[in-house]
Amino acid sequence: MSHSQDNRQVRIPGPAYKNIAEHCRKFGIDAVEERKLQKLLGKHAPLHEIQANAPPRLPKFR
Repeated sequence: MSHSQDNRQVRIPGPAYKNIAEHCRKFGIDAVEERKLQKLLGKHAPLHEIQANAPPRLPKFR
């Protein structure tokens, strides 16, 4: 008996690359820290790497 096997390849996408300048602008990170991140990671990096290396977020006072 011949059984048909489905040989589909499952694509698991890797992390999406984000622009570091846009991320810094969005979260209020100053220009000095932005330059440090760009020197460390380049202009584009996965979000988890940016968040791991970025300074802590500033508190939002109400």
